[in-house]
Amino acid sequence: PISMPIYVKHSIYFRESGSGRLDLTVGRKQQIDKAIENVTIECVMPKCVINCVLTPSHGKYTFDPVKKTLVWNVGKIESKPQTAAPLPTLRGNIVLATGQPLPESNPILTVNFKINQIVISGLRLQHVEIHGEDYKPFKGVKYITTVKNGRFQIRT
Repeated sequence: PISMPIYVKHSIYFRESGSGRLDLTVGRKQQIDKAIENVTIECVMPKCVINCVLTPSHGKYTFDPVKKTLVWNVGKIESKPQTAAPLPTLRGNIVLATGQPLPESNPILTVNFKINQIVISGLRLQHVEIHGEDYKPFKGVKYITTVKNGRFQIRT
């Protein structure tokens, strides 16, 4: 199995009083010394959620009350954070419709990100032979890891 270079600490709960609480923290695991770019966390909330009043420490968030989709665009997580620099967090309250039953399960978080100059699968390119070309190819490989379109999910 492949160990993901990013982690998300999450706490999502709903109360009978018609409210809930969301607390997300995202960070880079120590095994990766590259910056993680284009970090986005998406969460499709249950139908009973009518609004989210949240505060991001990094980036911006949007909540679509029709599609019930929360999207947090974190941005970039630096490779060497400054000492005492806080991790990106998204915290706040969830407003539920009155008279609706509580959700039976918590929503799934979908994480998208990009890391340049690294391949987390461990695959490496040893050499390439090009036949029938008059020019000499450049020696080098550009590695990139991209996780998008909901391929990395966290069950809350």
